[in-house]
Amino acid sequence: MMKIRYIFIGVLATFLGSVSLTSCGDYLDVNDNTNYPTSATMSTLLPSVCATTIAQFGIQGTLTGNMWIQFATQGNTTNQYNTLCNYTILDTDGYTRSVWRNAYSNTLQDNKTLIDMSEAKKAWNYWMVGKILMAYNFHMLTDLYGDIPFSQALQSDQYPNPTFDDSKTVVYPGIIKMLDEAIAKSGDATAAVVANPMSKVDLFCSGDLTKWLAFAKSLKLKMYLRNFEANKSQIASLLSGGGLLEDDLKINSFEDATNKGNPLYEFNIRQLNTTENMRACHTMLEYFLANGDHRCQALYEVIADAPKNATTDAQKYEGIPCGTKPETSVIPLTSSSRVKQAYSDPVYLMNAAECEFMIAEAYARLGDMTNAKTYYEKGVKAAFKRYSMDSNATELLAGNYAFDAKNALKNIMIQKWLSYAGANSMDGWFDRCRTGIPELAGGITVRVSDVYNQRTLTSGYVLGTLVDPGSNTLSERETPRRLPLPTDATLYNSNAKSFVKAINEPLWWQVAAKK
Repeated sequence: MMKIRYIFIGVLATFLGSVSLTSCGDYLDVNDNTNYPTSATMSTLLPSVCATTIAQFGIQGTLTGNMWIQFATQGNTTNQYNTLCNYTILDTDGYTRSVWRNAYSNTLQDNKTLIDMSEAKKAWNYWMVGKILMAYNFHMLTDLYGDIPFSQALQSDQYPNPTFDDSKTVVYPGIIKMLDEAIAKSGDATAAVVANPMSKVDLFCSGDLTKWLAFAKSLKLKMYLRNFEANKSQIASLLSGGGLLEDDLKINSFEDATNKGNPLYEFNIRQLNTTENMRACHTMLEYFLANGDHRCQALYEVIADAPKNATTDAQKYEGIPCGTKPETSVIPLTSSSRVKQAYSDPVYLMNAAECEFMIAEAYARLGDMTNAKTYYEKGVKAAFKRYSMDSNATELLAGNYAFDAKNALKNIMIQKWLSYAGANSMDGWFDRCRTGIPELAGGITVRVSDVYNQRTLTSGYVLGTLVDPGSNTLSERETPRRLPLPTDATLYNSNAKSFVKAINEPLWWQVAAKK
């Protein structure tokens, strides 16, 4: 029987199938609740697909991004995310298994049923959104794992051991085809709205098909930028055609109640019953402080030991070295900043700043620096607007963050890196793997001293550069490039074992590590 996940409208009641990084139990499985329906309708399937899409990416995706773009790190009095910080990620971990399992067993199965049902009913608005969400989920899977079951996926009766398709030549073109089909159907989708209203069950856009259309185009741009040289004409066409997303695509219908809040808040704060796991990382915090970037105020908590008369950000915020629990750090718990978390934090598929920076990058790569500058500045402003810090953005764009046409790509990607803190940070890791920006320095620390408020940088360290996270399982200047194929795949699919790769093996669209 197909697994049905029903989400009460107006309140995102559950996030389904999530498994913690350690031995904690399932986040919630509503299949055990006899009050939930056991038959599907379009109005139950769509919110289920929306919710399960963000269930894993809102927990594991956010944790991965936060740690690997060095916005956050493991607290020095707890151990919850040590294995994530030191790259000891195994195929048996709940971390990697839950992402795979949730996608193939829950989200994509319900997604396929939604598409089939809406096509039969000619409910093209549901069909269009279903196609776009399926494209997004396959896109995330192939960017996390590489080659994946695609052409034979979701057909277990016919293909109990689906083949693993090549990410570059089969999966990516297949996803682009899905998006093109959705875009082509937008007219029929608009016409179908009256007969098939979906404003109350579309948890991302409240039935706004114009926004879904813009997201589909922007997701195409994101994928084309994975291989710019091969896709120049397609990228130029998307830019000239307009209608790209320049807004947040997110879920934020959360409540301050068990299993009704932001999924990472539910796991990391409410379930673990500690606020000490995620602390500010020196790498990003020092960049904020050095540039007068006040987003540290929105992203980190003021330290308990801050002087009562503290007036500067440097006095109020402190980080610790990134990586495995830094037991040797002399910065006490009361002198380091927690990462801010709230039950109401949105979970994004794309955010406004990311969209603007993506357009800026495309123009920069095409050599159009006028438009690159325009969208770069829009990206910076959008990143600050998220925290109502418009004046700080204006100030920095006239100074430290002014557009530099001679170093346009680095300029754009550094600001994009900063903007991922607090918003779909996993995409920040993807971008870092794709472009090599920020660069990764080997054998160096951010600061000379770990002592509170002694901010002298280590000789040779350049702000806006990542560092090796202390003791880890990879070689110097190496980072994870993929998640390992989980045992859910290798034990139950005879085709899977030949696709097992080391976590530091680059995917086809990623730059090689510098030696």
